[in-house]
Amino acid sequence: MLSSETLSMMDHTNGAEDMQYIIQPRGPGTGWVFRMVTPTELVGKPNPWTGKPFGKEIRKGLSTRRLPDARRQRDVILGEIRKLTFAQTDEANFGVEEAQAIRQQLASTDDPDGLMWALDERVQRGAQRGVPVSKLRRYNQVALGKGFPLDKALEQYVQERSPDNRRGYKPLSQTTVNNLRTAVRHLRNFLGDTEEIACLEDVTSTRAAAFRNEYLPSLTSNRSPHGMAFKTVEKNITLLRQLWSWARERKISRDRYGDPWSFTSAVPRKSRDRAQSREHYTALEVETLLKGVPLGSREGDLLRLALVTGCRADELASFPLNAVEPDASGITILKGKTQNAARFIPIPQGAQQMLADRITKCAGQDRLFPDWPIRKSVGKVYAASQWFTRYRREVLGAHTDDRLALHSLRHTWRTVAGHARVPDGDIREIGGWAKPRDASWHYAHGLLRNQLTETQERIWTQLGEEGYLTAF
Repeated sequence: MLSSETLSMMDHTNGAEDMQYIIQPRGPGTGWVFRMVTPTELVGKPNPWTGKPFGKEIRKGLSTRRLPDARRQRDVILGEIRKLTFAQTDEANFGVEEAQAIRQQLASTDDPDGLMWALDERVQRGAQRGVPVSKLRRYNQVALGKGFPLDKALEQYVQERSPDNRRGYKPLSQTTVNNLRTAVRHLRNFLGDTEEIACLEDVTSTRAAAFRNEYLPSLTSNRSPHGMAFKTVEKNITLLRQLWSWARERKISRDRYGDPWSFTSAVPRKSRDRAQSREHYTALEVETLLKGVPLGSREGDLLRLALVTGCRADELASFPLNAVEPDASGITILKGKTQNAARFIPIPQGAQQMLADRITKCAGQDRLFPDWPIRKSVGKVYAASQWFTRYRREVLGAHTDDRLALHSLRHTWRTVAGHARVPDGDIREIGGWAKPRDASWHYAHGLLRNQLTETQERIWTQLGEEGYLTAF
């Protein structure tokens, strides 16, 4: 759509907007011609239509006698002229890409002094024309190799840690990428980088220490009203440290700047508590939970399947329907939290009718539990865990927060499997846990399906003997 603001003073229609910049120099009924005064920024610059420098006037035949066609062609030409004009303005100049090109020229030129003089002259002229000082500072930093924009580094790092990267880097999960972006956002807020112009080299050891020891612990939220927990602080620092280490390896940040995330302290910090924080459910607690969620409901079926399969809740809630055996005898998990998560899980005969009913109920759908929404940003079903937390508090009490969660059903299955004297290798095979590595571990390729089924039936029997299936 043609802007109401003219690009030059030339107007051949005495103010008629729909006739701006088009004329019929040979009179009515002849071909239309585009004509306008060349914007000052383009005078002397290459004309893409002729290959010659722009003069004082732009004139271009439109090859039509029809006014509607002439107007459409005029609008296209005006759009191209606006793009060419913008490319010559300060708003378009002093960008990161231009600074990176100068940086490469400085590294390869035989006359770096002359190029640096020209760079300094250009920056000074930009300052005189009113280009923001912050933009000039970042431009100069990048051009001289004294800084690399944090936002550019972040996007390049994420790209090079993607699943299809060709450098052999271990891919980042979407959850990790989201956490990294959150950590960078915290860092920007700490630096006061409202214009998003900070460079990697702006983070000194002193600033990094203050960010870790003072700023992050002071951040409060609904979940952390007393400030960010130490474990969360360390997670943020670890993510940022990996970003900076990558930048140094890729020579994006110079070695002379060092690693700002390497801290030294004479005061020992509390080590991570590795004691088991979650417990398994008792038979009475499971009975109480299952009584409140009927068989056939999404909540009831999810809890029952988690109990008898040992699956992670997010595996079940996002499980594709086409990975279920047609006779409901088992499910195949193609991928999960770890490499070992890919596995076949037999369904005990006593639970197969429940699974068969759910298959029928969800016919035509993509997933076994289509009514549990998947959060697209991470590809996981958070709604199930959030519902269960509220439900558990309601029926078992809030005092169970420290020891029980939805994931505790997986603990329960593992514990009961041990009570049934199931070999540890069988438990790892069905549960998807990593196998202990010894000289022969890579020669073993798993159990047969009928062997896994026998194992699962033993665990089902043990669940019944201990009272876990009373309300199943």
